[in-house]
Amino acid sequence: METVYNTSIELNGVEYGIAGIDVGNSRVKIHHEETVLSFPYDKDWKKHVQHHFRDHVSRRYLIGLSSVNPKQTTAIVKVIQRTPGHMVLNAHQLLMRNERLLSLSTVENAGIDRMLGTIGAMARYGAPIVTVDCGTAVTVNAVSKDLEFLGGLIFAGLGTQLFGLSKQTAAIPELKFSPVQNTIGVNTEQCLMAGVFASVTGGIQQAVASISKSVLKDANVPVVVSGGEGSYVAASISTSKKPYEYCPTIVTDGILQLLANAKLVDIQDAIIGKIPH
Repeated sequence: METVYNTSIELNGVEYGIAGIDVGNSRVKIHHEETVLSFPYDKDWKKHVQHHFRDHVSRRYLIGLSSVNPKQTTAIVKVIQRTPGHMVLNAHQLLMRNERLLSLSTVENAGIDRMLGTIGAMARYGAPIVTVDCGTAVTVNAVSKDLEFLGGLIFAGLGTQLFGLSKQTAAIPELKFSPVQNTIGVNTEQCLMAGVFASVTGGIQQAVASISKSVLKDANVPVVVSGGEGSYVAASISTSKKPYEYCPTIVTDGILQLLANAKLVDIQDAIIGKIPH
């Protein structure tokens, strides 16, 4: 099964394209056709989103919305609804109505981004599969060969570890992660970068090895990495025996898959109504 980018859906006599928006903890991501955009939550992010859908697209879109950031969810829905022609859909509701793509019978209250990421990864690599999202938190997630979401692990990401250390330790300044040059550092900043990187990459490798061996019982299961530091992490821990594939769009790929495979009645039910200003 290939990832869908160009699907059109006819709804009430109108043809729509499909798009995905992933509202994350630190930024919002937009994906349709070959367009992939990412905006941090600065003072202009709403203008960027509205400008894109108002001035830079030539068709109407059904926009699947996934969010782990309630503070920004209402804001982005209002932004889209002020742009004529497009409709916003609740991706979580679509997911709950399509167990053909992912069975959720084993888990309780898993994050929507984790589940959508596995759907997007399976569209490219099949199942069983392990996904790793390297963002504010690192999540490691497993899906069986029968498309059952099995759960996973969550621990603090690189930036989150650095932030926590700076807040809890008087002598450690607040720093942003930068690529590690050596295994060990010779000053505080280098030691911090090397330490948090070893913590995250070691945790990922341990989690993947344990899941592959004891849960999926398949040492060769594909591992797909996404997230802000995902490309650097994947390149650093890949080996010939255990490659880590980097794919930054697996969450929005998952939204596109949901829209492309949804029944029309479910699409209509998932449309988010007008939110009062």
